[in-house]
Formats: sequence, C-alpha cells, structure tokens
Amino acid sequence: MKRIVCFVSFIACLWGSACKENPDWAAGTLNPTVSIMDVRALYKGSDLVLTQDKLSGGVQIAGVVNADYQNGNMPDGIITIQSTLRTKTRGIALRVGDDVASTLKLGDSVLFQIKDKRLVRGNGCLMIDGVGESDVKVLSSDHRLTPQTITASALLTLPDEYESVLVKIANCSPADPSSPDLSYEGGLFVEDETGSLTIYAQPDSPVSELSVPEKPATYIGIAFADYEQSGTAVISLWPRFASDIIEKYILLAWNLTGYNISAGLTRDATVVDPNLEISTLSRGPGLEAQQASNAFSAVWPIDIDRVAAMEHGSYYEFSIVPKNNAKVSLLSLDVALRVQTEAPKNYMWMYSDDQGEHFVPMSGELKFEGKTSDNNGIQQPTLSLEEVEGIQSFSSPIIIRVYAWGATNATSAFRIGQSRPERPYALTIEGMTRCE
Repeated sequence: MKRIVCFVSFIACLWGSACKENPDWAAGTLNPTVSIMDVRALYKGSDLVLTQDKLSGGVQIAGVVNADYQNGNMPDGIITIQSTLRTKTRGIALRVGDDVASTLKLGDSVLFQIKDKRLVRGNGCLMIDGVGESDVKVLSSDHRLTPQTITASALLTLPDEYESVLVKIANCSPADPSSPDLSYEGGLFVEDETGSLTIYAQPDSPVSELSVPEKPATYIGIAFADYEQSGTAVISLWPRFASDIIEKYILLAWNLTGYNISAGLTRDATVVDPNLEISTLSRGPGLEAQQASNAFSAVWPIDIDRVAAMEHGSYYEFSIVPKNNAKVSLLSLDVALRVQTEAPKNYMWMYSDDQGEHFVPMSGELKFEGKTSDNNGIQQPTLSLEEVEGIQSFSSPIIIRVYAWGATNATSAFRIGQSRPERPYALTIEGMTRCE
C-alpha cells in the first residue's frame, strides 16, 4: 500500500495546476495531495468548506476504492477509499453521485480534486460532498486490499480510525439468535466476545438475501459510524458482497498481551474451540528464546533457505488436536509479525499429519510485508487454507509449523506479535468443526 500511495502522490504532481513547471525551490513547493488522515482531522463537529488554506495548500486527495458500489450494498451515490501512510490506514467517503460511483471499481487507485468541496457527516460516515465527474481521475486498477483484522470493541472505541476502512471481524453471532426473522436487511445486531455492532445490508442488495449462519461467522466489510447526540458512536459494518460473509469462526487464537519468556517458554492458546484440545505455541530446537513484550520471540540463526531452516529446527510450532470425534476444517490463518532488520524475511507455513515425520506446505514461500522499524508488528495478509486438501476434514492430530530463513545476523529476532488493544490476537486459525 505504501508503494501505491507514493505512486499516487507522484502522478498527482503531474496532473493538475497545483504543481508548478518551474517551482521555486528556495521558497518550497507545497504538496498538492493531502492525506486522508489530515482531511479527517479537520472535522470538528460541523460542516466545513475545504479551502486551499485549510488544506495547507493542497487541492486533492488520493486512495484506493475499497467497496463494490455496483454490487449494491453501499449508500446511494457514495464510494469509500482508503490509503496507508506511515503504517496507519485511514478511510473516507465521497459523495460523487450514482453515475460517477458506478464507474469506480473495487481496487481502483483514484485521485479526487477536493478544493472548495464540503466536509460533512451523514449516512453514517464522514464524507467529502460535491465531488463531480471532472474531479475524478482513475490512475490505475486492480489493487489488492487486505482487510484489517480487528474486534468489535476496537470499532467501538476507535471509530474514527476504522470508519470507511475495510475490516474483518471474526466469531460474530446474532445477539438474539432465537429471533424467527434473522436478516441482514435493515441491520442485524451481532456480537463477538468483545462487543457488538450491526451488520447492514441495503434492501434488494445481494447481501440482504443471504441466510444468517447458525454458527459464529466472520464478517468483512466497510465500517461506518453514526453518532448520537450524546456523541456515542453506533457502528455498522457493510459487507460488499456475499463472499464477505464467511461461515467460519476462530478455532484457535493467541492473545500475547502481558506475555514474555519470564512467564514460560511456551504459550497456550487463549481462545480454543470446544471441539479442540488446548494448543501450545513453542519454539524449535534451533531457536533461542528472546525477551519481548506482548510477543512470542526468538533469535533466529542464519539459514540460507527453507531446507536449512528445516534441518536446523528454525520454526515456531503448535498442534491442532480434535476431540469429541470432531471433524475439523481449517480455512484461514492470520498472523502479526514483528521482524527486526537483519532477521528472516522469508517464511512458510507447513503441517504434518503423521506426528511430525513429514511436513508438507500449507502456503507458498511468503515474504514479510511491512517495516522492520514498526515495533507494534505488522498484520500480514490473510492466508487462505481452503485449497489445502489435507486439512479440510481431519479428525487426527496435526502439527503446524512456520519456518523462517534469510537472516543476515544471528542475533536478530523474528517474532509473532505484538498483541494490541485493537488487535488482541497475534495468531489466529479460523475454520469449522463438526461432530459426527
């Protein structure tokens, strides 16, 4: 995403009169592109005209379209965009009208002229109003967005950070499952273990026609926040299409808040499905445990490739052990990684169904995405496991490992974590269990 923002900013300077052909370098040339974060910060509770002075000399905003307007589950005439700056992702809505919104596709990188437009709150979101067709320029398309994995409580306590951003919340169940008319149309009140929110579908949208899962589900969508007169935010999540509602739930998760090696060299999962035994996160024999707050950490050896990592025992490990004659299906894996500059950047998830005799890939060879300077850790893209045939219906124990390699210094750490208030689970396995 950082590359996208930099590319957008560069192209923005080539388009529009705000960039001078012969800039006065002594005086300095103002950046014509204002960040979403800075625009949001201008709103103080009342409508505002975005003059060039208020925009600190800027005239435009850039971001990637994160919604699917053509699919129908968005407020009329409104699209949402998001961008990432210094590891912080922020979103905003723009009222562009139905004709313009219909031309913008999910994944489009777009530049909007916003000088003298109005910043208002309505339709459950902060938005820029009055953007017309001549104010819109699509720079490139087909950019991939990864939803931010958070909890309901994060949305409730930090609504301004997640409003108009693509997010994912797992283990949500209807607040009143006994209701005979469960439906997303007009809003369904759901809750995870941390709080509650509304899953909203516009009438006649494809999402409104979906059945509500009987078991906890994972929801992906655009977060909106309506504010009551008291100032309290009422949160709703708008799935973009049917595939944003996933009939899976957390099987195992590790909250590492407060954990360090003084509490023990291993860490039990803090969320465990009733049909699974307790699972313990541990280090391979090639690793040296390292002290690190809210993270599972080890100093990594210099392994040139995956083969060397496997030979040296350079891995983290946990097991999935079904009970109650349950059949287990693994569907996705989410992890936050905190990687030092000279630590391994390459890693692979593997599993064994023969008590560790042989390990086969669960993923391809992956590369750490993010800044090594970010001490909070970086949420990696969700790893889909649905195509991994051997873990779709098993009842015997399996062992899962993540091998990492490519360190250039044998004193650097490759860590799982950190756990944060808005992202408590540093490692999460989602799927389904059923008893036969």
